[in-house]
Amino acid sequence: MRHNVPGAVFALAAAVALSLGCGSGASPSANSFTEVYTRTIQPTCSSVYCHYNGASIRFSALDMSSKVRAYWSLVGQPCMGPNCYKQGTRVVPGDPENSVMYQKLSPAPTLKCGSQMPADTQKMLINGYPEFSGPALPADQMQLIHDWIQEGAQDN
Repeated sequence: MRHNVPGAVFALAAAVALSLGCGSGASPSANSFTEVYTRTIQPTCSSVYCHYNGASIRFSALDMSSKVRAYWSLVGQPCMGPNCYKQGTRVVPGDPENSVMYQKLSPAPTLKCGSQMPADTQKMLINGYPEFSGPALPADQMQLIHDWIQEGAQDN
């Protein structure tokens, strides 16, 4: 049996280097998608009543049940729900004002389509249908989303 020690050492070194990542080692920006998801999307948008795993086209087929699903469902993706079909892009990197997500969350929205978000889940429970008239997001969360999109909507 022949052993390739140098090859094994190289493979181990490569695996360690890849697990540590490339680049400067700097932590993500304060306006990272991790912050956007943790502070805003997960507690406000992803629930069994709103943007959840298996959301039908009726509810825009926008699944934000995990950070990975949310990112890939938002950035560069066209609107898909019946009210907004082909009327914009959910998140346009570098352009919050033309991102439908940002428009729908704005306190004074200038919507091309659909309804202002977030939804008021209590009204949904009482009325039995989605009524998108929840309270506006706090200014700091809106600024976080704006800055994340403005900085290129990176998956960081």
